[in-house]
Amino acid sequence: MQQISKKLDLDRIHTKLLNLGLLLNVFVPAILFSLGLFLRSQGVGTKPVKGLNMLLWILLAISAAEILTIYLFKKKILFTRKVLQSPKENISIERIFLTSGLIQYSLSLSPTIYGFIYFLLGGTKERFAIFIAITLLCFVLFKPKLEEFKSIKNSLSDPSNSY
Repeated sequence: MQQISKKLDLDRIHTKLLNLGLLLNVFVPAILFSLGLFLRSQGVGTKPVKGLNMLLWILLAISAAEILTIYLFKKKILFTRKVLQSPKENISIERIFLTSGLIQYSLSLSPTIYGFIYFLLGGTKERFAIFIAITLLCFVLFKPKLEEFKSIKNSLSDPSNSY
């Protein structure tokens, strides 16, 4: 385990994950919002679909469930000792961090995708912005923290530590 922790460059991994998060949870929502406004100017979604308010509440409930899913994924799956000390030789700790970050950021992006669909069906841009705000909130709440990585690294180098 000490070889793994010596080779692990936490700052580089942390920077990669933050850049990935900015791409998926800031730039992609901005692009989707711009695309939605462009499509609306072309006449897409100008006549709202029936039952759009019910769809709004369903999509907001699904988005709230995804926030809970991200929280449980991060706390119960990613930071358990079984995952981090698995005997798989081909999977590095860096790969586990990057994969889990991609999963978290993808789950965080999904409310924006729901908002985009809602907007194309005739929803308002203010309500679309609510979905984007949920994505940004998930990014802020669940982005990786360097202190978490350091505690995991310390735990790997000293098996008697518990985090």
